[in-house]
Amino acid sequence: MLLGVQLLPCYPSTHGNHFDTMLAVARAADQAGLDSLWLPDHFMFSDSDAPRGQVPVLECFTVLAAIAASTTRIRLGALVVGVPYRNPALLAKMCATLDVISHGRTIVGLGAGWHEPEFTAYGWPFPSVRERMDMLEEAVQIVDRMLIQQPANFQGKHYTIKDAYNEPPPIQLPRPPIMIGGSGEQRTLKLVAQYADYCNVFGDLKEVERLYGVLRAHCATVGRPYDAITRSNHVGILIAANDTVLAVKRAQFPDFDGIVGTPHQVIEQLAAFAKIGSQYITFSLPDPADIEAIQLLGEEVIPMVASL
Repeated sequence: MLLGVQLLPCYPSTHGNHFDTMLAVARAADQAGLDSLWLPDHFMFSDSDAPRGQVPVLECFTVLAAIAASTTRIRLGALVVGVPYRNPALLAKMCATLDVISHGRTIVGLGAGWHEPEFTAYGWPFPSVRERMDMLEEAVQIVDRMLIQQPANFQGKHYTIKDAYNEPPPIQLPRPPIMIGGSGEQRTLKLVAQYADYCNVFGDLKEVERLYGVLRAHCATVGRPYDAITRSNHVGILIAANDTVLAVKRAQFPDFDGIVGTPHQVIEQLAAFAKIGSQYITFSLPDPADIEAIQLLGEEVIPMVASL
C-alpha cells in the first residue's frame, strides 16, 4: 500500500506566506517517503474562522508546478481537477507541462466538479450532474489522446479538437496515469472502468468495499480486468506519537472524522482497508501544516504498510 497526502489550504501560514507553508509541507512529504502530494482544484470557500471570511486558496496548477521544481521524488496531482473549469485540451497541455517540470512525476486526477458557489462567483456555467458527467467522459478521452497522440483529434457534443499538438510530450510513457475521483456508482465508476488507471472513492470500510464491488461489476461489463485499476480511497488521518499527544489533538479537532490513533493504531486501520482491496490511500490531515505528523508517518507508518 502507498500513501499520498492531499494538501488542503494552510492557515494561518505558520512557515511564511501561504505558499511558503505549503512548500514546507511538500518538502517534508517528499523527504518522508510519501508516494504523492495532491492539491484540491478549487478557487474559493467561505469560512468564518478564516481571514476575511474566506479560505486562502492558491491556484492548483501554479502551486503544483512550483512544488515540482522544488522537490525531487514525490508524485504530484490535483485531487481532482474540476473538468468544467477548463478546456480539456488546455488541461492536457498543463498536465504534460507539469510532467516535464517534474521529470515524470505527474498523476492526472479528473472529476466532474461540484462546488456550485465557485461556478457562480467566477461566471462559469454550472450544468446538471448528467451534463457534467458527459463533459467528464469527453474530457478524459481528449486528455488521454493529447498525452499520447501527435496530433490528436476528437469530436464530441461538448468538446472538439482538431489536429491538436501537445509538444513537448509528457515524460512518462505512454502517458501519466489518469485517476478519476468520485463515488458515483452509475457513471463515475463506469468511467473509471472504461478509461482510468486509478479510482478514488470515499467512505468507511463497508462503503469502500461496496464501491469496489460496483467497480468490479463495471469492469466485467466493459471487458476490462479489474486488477488493471489501482484501487484508491480517501480518508482523514489524525496521528500522534503517543496517547497523551493524541488526546490533545482529539480535543483540538473534536469534529474530525477518519483514522485516528498512534502509529500502531493507524497501521491497523490502514491494514483493514488493504484487506478489502485498497492499494493506495490518499489522505488529508486535520492540520494541513502539521509537519510532525508527516514525519511520524514517514518514520513509523510508511515502512510498515509498504508490504500490505
